[in-house]
Amino acid sequence: MRRVLNIILTVVLTIGFILLGVFVFRSSYIRLGYAFKDFGLSVGYYFCEMFGISHSITPTVNLIPDVQTPQVTLPTDFEGFKNNTAQYFSLLFDKSNFNGWLTHISGVMAEIAKILVIILPCIVAFILIIKAVYKRENNKHGVDTVPLRVFKFLSKIIYQPIKRFIVGYIEFIHSHSWIWICWVILWALNFNLATIIVEFFAYYFYFAVEFDFSTVYTQFVKLFADLKTPFAYFPWWSLLFIIYPLFDRFRKRIATMRLRHYEARNCGFINELPIVSLTCGSMGKKKTTAITDMALSQEVMFRQKAYDILQKNDMKFPHFPWILFEKAMQAEIESGRVYNLATVKYWVADLEERGELFGYDSERYGLVFDDGLKEDGLYNVLSTYAQAYFIYIISSSLIVSNYSIREDNLLLDSGNFPMWLMDFFPKRFRQDSRHAHILDFDVLRLGKKVLEENPNVGSFEFGVIGITEIGKERGNNLELQEKKKNSDEANQKNDKFNSWLKMCRHSATVDNFPFIKVFADEQRPESWGADARDLCDIVNITASGEMKLAMPFYTLGDMISEWAFNKFIGLYYDFRFRRGDNTLLIHLLKCITFWLWKRNIKIYNRYGYSVLKIEKERGTMDGKIAKKKYYLMSAKIYRKRFATDCFADYFNDMALRTNVGLNDYREYLTECASVDELQAQNSYFVNALYGIGGDD
Repeated sequence: MRRVLNIILTVVLTIGFILLGVFVFRSSYIRLGYAFKDFGLSVGYYFCEMFGISHSITPTVNLIPDVQTPQVTLPTDFEGFKNNTAQYFSLLFDKSNFNGWLTHISGVMAEIAKILVIILPCIVAFILIIKAVYKRENNKHGVDTVPLRVFKFLSKIIYQPIKRFIVGYIEFIHSHSWIWICWVILWALNFNLATIIVEFFAYYFYFAVEFDFSTVYTQFVKLFADLKTPFAYFPWWSLLFIIYPLFDRFRKRIATMRLRHYEARNCGFINELPIVSLTCGSMGKKKTTAITDMALSQEVMFRQKAYDILQKNDMKFPHFPWILFEKAMQAEIESGRVYNLATVKYWVADLEERGELFGYDSERYGLVFDDGLKEDGLYNVLSTYAQAYFIYIISSSLIVSNYSIREDNLLLDSGNFPMWLMDFFPKRFRQDSRHAHILDFDVLRLGKKVLEENPNVGSFEFGVIGITEIGKERGNNLELQEKKKNSDEANQKNDKFNSWLKMCRHSATVDNFPFIKVFADEQRPESWGADARDLCDIVNITASGEMKLAMPFYTLGDMISEWAFNKFIGLYYDFRFRRGDNTLLIHLLKCITFWLWKRNIKIYNRYGYSVLKIEKERGTMDGKIAKKKYYLMSAKIYRKRFATDCFADYFNDMALRTNVGLNDYREYLTECASVDELQAQNSYFVNALYGIGGDD
């Protein structure tokens, strides 16, 4: 039924536009006929003159047609235009003209004053009545007043159906683009816009031959006359609905470019870091946020680096059927025979042993690539290509962490070469998502394992490691004094985790690039043992900046939203304190304020960013400190990427085991604690004062 209504409305509107063209804009089509005549004569004149063909063609592009004469209000020659212009500017400094203008302004101001005299008392009376009514207290919880019920009823039967129909019709027009394209063409004809285009080319061909500047003014007169039609009939107020969206799109594009620039700067900072880095800072300085942001960027950079390796190795043997090689590898991955870099190397070695070339003409194109330094055999290149392709094509996350990280990178594969969508700031956010792999610390231990028969041992080769609160996992030298290296159970001294840190790049290197990065965080660098800490760079977050906006020209919108929210929220909660019912005025004010507030918060979430001030130094903590900046973009890091309370379930489990809450704790009876109240603290200090639980 809705589709039928959409079609009927489209037909009615189209017929209406055509009828307007016949009865209202008839002269525009006659004028278009003259324009085509000018164009035809100018083209003929151009070719005859260019190729020396004798002719009797007289161009008419410099003549004003009869149909256009009533619309010509400018002088027909340039001398007349200069005289009229001089007279116009002389009137600007004419005393009598200025007095007449003041008289007109005075009349307008008098009319406005009369209107204000009538309106202001009404406004004051309305405010007084509203205050008197809203001061009446009640406890009618959730009850709508009569005006609000009437408003909701009318909205339900009038506003909402109309809104749904208009929104649906706009979607219908968008899905059938040929409709609005035809309408645009039709109105371009009605408003002489097509005529202006045809006349431009007609004059272009004439001017290309004659090069006569004295005829330019005539074209200006004709253009001015043609534009009188749209100026007379076009609803200029509607430009607000065109200009503002274009302006909004322009400033949002600038904001997106800025955010991508900040992301590029972040990537440059991450590339400066060694394989292992430790981010430190006091509570609330966004340590975990920072390493999560770095991990997300690093994963994208790993995919991009693998893609770069594929491109360069492809060019070493440009005639090799790479797509057949890739399809064969995909089949091996799907069968489960290839599942890591080691099996990739083994598979390529098997291809070499069997002499499989996938139809490559080795006699014609050769089996060796010389880069000027060394020679690379085809199968060596295939091995490098296959490893990079495995890293690139693997559809799961490259992040392995001890807390959950969500990502929304999307692999597009139409059956040929797959491509990744990895932009953190797309026009529309992707709904597909996956999460980081759970970090089993045993896969990072070269010595004793917590789980002796752990099937994951030895499986980790490449990726991004994220470890929050690493000091609590690994401990510092003082905390590990009681641990024994020869203990039968795994501990920080015998699991050889630090040895893995020192050697991890060996399993992750492809084409001389290590596809591994370890990001860890802790409040103090000393919380992690010196042996491991010396391997890394320490990133100290010294300050976390306030939220800023990358989108320009939004100051006024931000001010209006903040003013409306602050004004309304005080009024609203004062109303909530006095009354329990729902009124029409509060309903309308809340709807308007909600719209402004929601729009404002969405803009800040989409284009907001904050700056972390960072001091970077070597893990030995005896080198030069480099001051840096790191940008946290809301659209990237705060889009449900991770939970800052990642260990919350441990405390939730403890709380669920009790039958006591904050409200059940004892309160002090006076301003000074009694002996019984002091002892109820179970404090080491207080117990020592009273000799409770201490050594004699």
